[in-house]
Amino acid sequence: MPMSVRLATKEDRPAILELLQSAQESAVPEDKRGEQGFVPGEWDEEALEAFTGGPGTFLVEDKDKLAGVLLTAEGDSALPGPAQRTAVLTKNLDAPVLHCGPVVVAPKYRGKGVVRMLLSGMALMLGDRYPSAAVFVENTNQRGLKVHRAFGMNKHTRFTLDDRAYTVFTFTPADFSPRPAR
Repeated sequence: MPMSVRLATKEDRPAILELLQSAQESAVPEDKRGEQGFVPGEWDEEALEAFTGGPGTFLVEDKDKLAGVLLTAEGDSALPGPAQRTAVLTKNLDAPVLHCGPVVVAPKYRGKGVVRMLLSGMALMLGDRYPSAAVFVENTNQRGLKVHRAFGMNKHTRFTLDDRAYTVFTFTPADFSPRPAR
């Protein structure tokens, strides 16, 4: 059975939180963050809860294993730190703006098209509701920057917050057509 995309349910929360925590900055050795990628901040139930009112959390599964997750939020939600700054910096886009991220892929599934599947699934389910989408990546996350550039996302702007530099990428969700994972 090939990998598949679906919306998360409440029952998925423990697996989602485990995957997010495995990729959070404090869990990834500093010398590996650029090549492996990481998720800024600390992830716990409260941080995950901030996304429950959003348009959806998307999962890629391989049989019963979680291969990847993409969290989404709508433009003016009360998300913290860099997400809030990204919302302010993308107010000029066609509204409503869908905010994507974090995106985390389990190590075993990296390089197998999981991010494309997540974005394609999101586009199929939400593309007609959101003419614009935005995602931010901390500039030390070289893997994250490379992935977003590879999808042809537009570099919208850069900003610095708490002595950390970020790049904001924007795209049109409907532009992501579904393609099978490799």
